[in-house]
Amino acid sequence: MAWVARGQDHNGHAQSTSAGQTSTAPTLAAHRGNLWCLWSDPAGNIFYAIGDNNIFHPPLSFPDSGLPVVADVLGILHAIVLRPNSEIAHYIYDDLEKAWSAPRIIDLGDGLRTDSPAMVPFHNMMVLAYIQEEDLLYTIWDPLSTSWTKPLPVSEGNKFRGIPALFILDTVLHVLCGSAKEDRMILGFAYDMEENGWAPRDDVSEGKAATGVSATSYGDSAYLGFQENGPDDSSHSIYVAEYVNGKWQPRESVAGQSSTDPPQLAVLNGRINCVFNANNETKDLMWFSRNLLDYDMDSWMSNVPDDTLLSNMTIPGTHDTCAQSHIPFVRTQYLSVAQQLDAGIRFLDLRCRVHDDGELYMYHGGIPINLPTFLKLEFVMNEVFTFMTKDNRPPTETVLISINNDDSSGDDPPAVFYNAVKEHIEKTPRYEGGGERWSTSRTTVTLGEARGKAVLLRRYQTDPDLEPSARIGIDLSGWLNNNPDFTLLTPDGVTITLQDKWQYSDVMPLADLIASKHGFVSTMQVKAIAGSPEEWFINFSSAVGDPVQKGEIAEAHWIAVGGHSHWVGKFIHGMNVTMRRKSEWGTKTRYGIVPMDYPELPKDNDIVACLIGTNL
Repeated sequence: MAWVARGQDHNGHAQSTSAGQTSTAPTLAAHRGNLWCLWSDPAGNIFYAIGDNNIFHPPLSFPDSGLPVVADVLGILHAIVLRPNSEIAHYIYDDLEKAWSAPRIIDLGDGLRTDSPAMVPFHNMMVLAYIQEEDLLYTIWDPLSTSWTKPLPVSEGNKFRGIPALFILDTVLHVLCGSAKEDRMILGFAYDMEENGWAPRDDVSEGKAATGVSATSYGDSAYLGFQENGPDDSSHSIYVAEYVNGKWQPRESVAGQSSTDPPQLAVLNGRINCVFNANNETKDLMWFSRNLLDYDMDSWMSNVPDDTLLSNMTIPGTHDTCAQSHIPFVRTQYLSVAQQLDAGIRFLDLRCRVHDDGELYMYHGGIPINLPTFLKLEFVMNEVFTFMTKDNRPPTETVLISINNDDSSGDDPPAVFYNAVKEHIEKTPRYEGGGERWSTSRTTVTLGEARGKAVLLRRYQTDPDLEPSARIGIDLSGWLNNNPDFTLLTPDGVTITLQDKWQYSDVMPLADLIASKHGFVSTMQVKAIAGSPEEWFINFSSAVGDPVQKGEIAEAHWIAVGGHSHWVGKFIHGMNVTMRRKSEWGTKTRYGIVPMDYPELPKDNDIVACLIGTNL
């Protein structure tokens, strides 16, 4: 697919003000559903801007000056600033306070003297690579000790120049950098964790670079951004090459653009973004992107036929969709509902309680979401319906809405919650053309019938005085808690098979828990593939362990994304990576509904795109 201009105009200017100019390479990262770009203006002042795949918001002033690099480590944004006095400052962004932390000064011995370093998350750590006196050095930040290791050389026998690039491919850390020799060949190395060293990798070292490289990865591919080959070239034309199936593909021009410094790359929702400073006197910040997929994540259902039963689809979802709490044991998501929908999620798991005002509010395990203001179901559904109609396009998507009563005390009769949801749905205004916004059918509908609508999956009990024919939604009220394999048959004859083993109370290492949970997920995948098109399958990948004193497992984040296991002394990949690596992809099949925690993480993981792809 072609590279297209993004930003403020059709030429690709990322910013419309003079603040959007930089005489050095910018830095780019995807963080919690947004693109983050940091750059230094000609005077050395640092700015940053936050955006999506279409536009950046106006620039904000960063609390330091110098040369920045930025990276997201499992949902936490880090920035390193090389100050003019050679000090190196480490900042962490507080997403709750919307502010950067006070800096910590990094001691790397003799100080850092380099044009620009590279930084990448690796497992739960952060790796910084840089060139100092033609030596390529690296240092690692460990969140457990919150300190940086002593810098070590990547390769004793080579000299380097320019800007290095770090990326992860198939869980292996790679570094690329231009040789200091006249041919400027790009040299590649892979990191061996057990040996704590680097080995040359000829299969990732093709091509030449003028002044440096940048790289990112997504799924099974890595992407290298670089300038025109050879030391004698002055065009500074920029290219991107994909590394897949063990070899580099032919380079492709980024819309005929050229840059002063190497372009910087980041992937958000299946689009690769390329940001660079223009090869002109003003060095404007420029931005181009292209899709890496055969579809757009925010409209992927447009590629699925109308007559497809919703039960016969693979639908990525989120568990406890609204639990963006700052409390670790409550939080299961970093992305807002709107960001989840843009990222391809089409099943929302909503837990509500009725307040004295009769309104429904979002909860997780008895804890309100968004204290002290609370979060209304009305706000959540407004995000859903805004998504359905954005860009004034005909509706192509549907969103499955599972609603459950978070209040299990039994103080109120079931009719109270049931009627609160029913009244909420009935008060929802129709679309301008008169179309309904909700589908409350008790039986399975087709995608064509559901486009533009929220489809109710009812986990809560009904009003016992209602006749079965008067009830709303597909009836999941017989849901069995913490069960790895059970089947419901609704009064209307709909069959739903579910896997929701979420609680682990036994003392066990993280690796054993992941293996156990994945076993349940894998078993349900096999059933979903073999089941009839009319049968629903819901297969949760989420789980949680009891507090740490009962084992080493606590937060849902560790299970979804991975964490360092003290039992085995190494990083253990979470369910998102495990499902991606151990499931079958590349053919059309049905996996059912797959609710996940933190589905966008780790940053190079494309599990949502893989799930979507099984429909196409």
